[in-house]
Amino acid sequence: MSEPLSSSAAPQDQGQQHLLAHPERRTSVFFQNNNNLRLAGHLYRPPQASKQTRTPGIVMCGPLSSVKEQTLPHYAERLSDAGYTVLTFDSRNFGESAGEPRFHHDPSEVIADCSSAVGYLLTRADIDPERIAMVGVCVGGGYAVSATARDKRVRAVVSVAGGFNIGGTFQKFLGVEGFAGYYRQVNDVVQKQRETGEIQYIPTVSAEGLSAEVPMAVMPTSEAASYYLRTHTQDAPNWSPLMTAASLEPFFMYNGLSHVPLIGYTPLQVIHGTQDMFTIPEFAQAAFDAALGSHNELVWIETQNHVALYDEEPYVSDAAANIVRFLEQNLK
Repeated sequence: MSEPLSSSAAPQDQGQQHLLAHPERRTSVFFQNNNNLRLAGHLYRPPQASKQTRTPGIVMCGPLSSVKEQTLPHYAERLSDAGYTVLTFDSRNFGESAGEPRFHHDPSEVIADCSSAVGYLLTRADIDPERIAMVGVCVGGGYAVSATARDKRVRAVVSVAGGFNIGGTFQKFLGVEGFAGYYRQVNDVVQKQRETGEIQYIPTVSAEGLSAEVPMAVMPTSEAASYYLRTHTQDAPNWSPLMTAASLEPFFMYNGLSHVPLIGYTPLQVIHGTQDMFTIPEFAQAAFDAALGSHNELVWIETQNHVALYDEEPYVSDAAANIVRFLEQNLK
């Protein structure tokens, strides 16, 4: 059975102190995925480690649409400071990685790329092959769990603000008929793509929500738009303001809750904000409740929104400290 719920409190609104990444901390690497596509990554080595030092390794998976320069650097820097070698990467079709159609997102493909990232780490002489963990943020937190279910080389997994039941979340907010109607719009756009052979793209974010001018968007909220447009300008020129409409069909079908028991007795830590409109807390609780074994942990952080755990202080440092503590206990 899972351990009792633990809690962690971070101070409320701190004037949105956004973190800045330090590019000098990372090294560019490339590796092949299971479809022989070239994926681009960043490797963060512990500052105190020599080239010969073997360290535990962590593969990280980020939020929907994000590239490796967004969100993950703030966690990777803190985890590497604690002695871990961390790999972040662009999944196929995004950022500097290969793959067509460009900016098409499919959860099953991202999950497979996470496993390929584990395989890459295991080729490195500076990684301890018996101490590999996976850490994901936002929907990447759900994908990290799903990847751990399929890849038994992973010895511990952490989900931060994880998305586990995407269709269920949208249906909860839109209602049964509203979600069905929106999904039908997606189906019709994808059908147009089949008939014309022309890739149909939609906005990745829309600050004003959906309207006659923007009838469809991947993330139609001001919170998402504010984060992605800001970091696109500051840190991530390769982030795309467009994604394929066809991305929404498999994305809405993703439900990582069914994968949680399949990680078996691999230790699972779920870190989640108390206020979150996108990856609603009840599904984080459901993921924790579905976990097997006795080394699992649920950590609540007092937040006011979803993206607080992307790049805001003190939330990121609080989450990272909890991850380090959990991995120290479970990656021995």
